This record gives sequence, structure tokens and C-alpha cells, in this order.
Amino acid sequence: MRKLPFTIASCMGLATAAHAADISIPMAAPEPPPLVIEGPTFSFTAYFWAPSISGRTSTLPPLPAVDIDESFTDVIKDFDGGIMGSAELRLGRWGVLTDLMWSQVSPGGTLPGGASVGLRSRSLTVQANLLYRVYQDDTVLFDIGPGLRFWNLENKLDISGGVLPAAIKISESESWLDPVIAGRAKVRISGPWSLSLLGDIGGFDIGSTLTYQAVGLVNYQLNEKWEFHAGYRVLSVDYENGDFLYDVRQYGPLLGATYRF
Repeated sequence: MRKLPFTIASCMGLATAAHAADISIPMAAPEPPPLVIEGPTFSFTAYFWAPSISGRTSTLPPLPAVDIDESFTDVIKDFDGGIMGSAELRLGRWGVLTDLMWSQVSPGGTLPGGASVGLRSRSLTVQANLLYRVYQDDTVLFDIGPGLRFWNLENKLDISGGVLPAAIKISESESWLDPVIAGRAKVRISGPWSLSLLGDIGGFDIGSTLTYQAVGLVNYQLNEKWEFHAGYRVLSVDYENGDFLYDVRQYGPLLGATYRF
């Protein structure tokens, strides 16, 4: 107890001296989340892609091929719904990346003479890539590997009423599988911010004549669990089988969020 006044006085003296000398202790900047997370990981990404569409199609033979050039605002008018998402499992340098897109549109109209026209179009694309990490450090990683992209298109056309004596119904379904070669790169630019580039090319006349994809993203990694994305995506395919033709390019902005388990 006799030493207590001396201890208090000493602490006050040190504080006064530090204030007089304008001594400040700098706070350490928080470490950015790691670009590479070690150990087995599983991640799921939900995203929304708003593509415009251009190309030439004949997906309801025997109807003739038509040219299409529609913005996303045109597409969304007849949009019924869709599912978009991807998932990735990583074990060391190996990773399996999958992607799924399903959508349905139902445009309609009226022909001269009063007949009503209704079209239901469903599109499914499923892709799986086996990726090997050929390079990684604290700021850069690069993956490459083979993959498969599955396509399925279903179209149904109904024409009825007006001067038609009976309803006309035409339906067509077509599926094919494209082998692809894929690559992915990710570069940290500052703190939690990074850039991602993903692309593939394939078809090789096995499924389609040619298909390719390119995705560019700006990423913000909130922590080891959550990462957010904004960017642009292009997906193109040129497929023909008899009278069935689907030569289409889709392109537009993309927003997404990834959660790692």
C-alpha cells in the first residue's frame, strides 16, 4: 500500500511524457483475406446474368431459320424464370468446377386473321471442368484443364383460333455435348480486391462446330467465407444438326456472391 502512490505517480509521469513528446503507436493495417485458402474447400456461387442475344436459329423445323438480335430488356419481357449457379470442390491443386443455367421464356402474339401464337422455349446448360492449379502465390493463381458443356433446348409452338380450322402444334427438343479446354486466372490488385478471368473453347465438331466462353470479374473478398463479384460474360455456340440450327451469342453483365464452406 505504501508503494501505491509511487506507482500511480510513475504511470502519470509516463503518460505526461508521452503526451509531451507526441508519441503515437501506429495501428497495424488489417491483413487482407488470403487469395488461396489451404485445405479441402467447397464453395457455392449464386449469380444473375443479364444477357443480350444475337445470331441465327432454326429450332422449330420445318419453320425457316430466322435472325435474332434482342437486348436484355427485350428478353426480360417474356422471361418466366431461371436458375443460375456454380459450385467448386478443391483438394490441393485439383478442383472440380460446375455451372448450371436454366431458363424459360414464353413470347406470344397474334397473326393476321386473329390466330394467337404462343411459344415456350426452355434452355439448359450444364458444365463441369476438372482444373489443375499450375501456379499460385500470394497474389496470382492460374488453373487449366478439360471440361464438358451439355446443352438442351426445348421449344413448343402453339397456333390456334382465328381462321384456322384446327390448332397447329409444333415441338422440338435437341441435346448435345461439347468438350472444352478451360483456363482461369485470379490476380489480387489491392487488399480484398481482385480480378478474375475465366475462359474456354471447344466443340471441335464433336458436338457443336465451335463454342467459347469468356468471363471477366472484379471481386471483393469480405472474409474467408464471403466473396462478391461484378463483371461481364460472353457465351457463344454454333450448332447444326440437319434442319436444326442454333448459332447464338449471349453477352451481358453479371453479378454474384460466393460462400465457402
